[in-house]
Amino acid sequence: MNTQQFIEIVISIARSLGYSVASNRLGQEQIDFGHKKIHSGHLVKLFPDIMKENANISRLIESVAPGRPCAHRPMRKIIQMIQQRAYVSS
Repeated sequence: MNTQQFIEIVISIARSLGYSVASNRLGQEQIDFGHKKIHSGHLVKLFPDIMKENANISRLIESVAPGRPCAHRPMRKIIQMIQQRAYVSS
């Protein structure tokens, strides 16, 4: 999986979970996790580290997008779904 595929998969899963996805003023797709958003620029910075088996997703999100605690749980779920669907090579 490359970075662009990762972004597309994350956004697709976020939509399927009912999160709103829209383009921001910079043209980046962003996922609205309630009170805070994670955009494709953040996802670029998270990949590939966030896909590692024991990744600390909360710490990674804080390192690229501080102040978005409401994104931690949904991103953990999305990453888990990606791994279960075997989008990543073993």
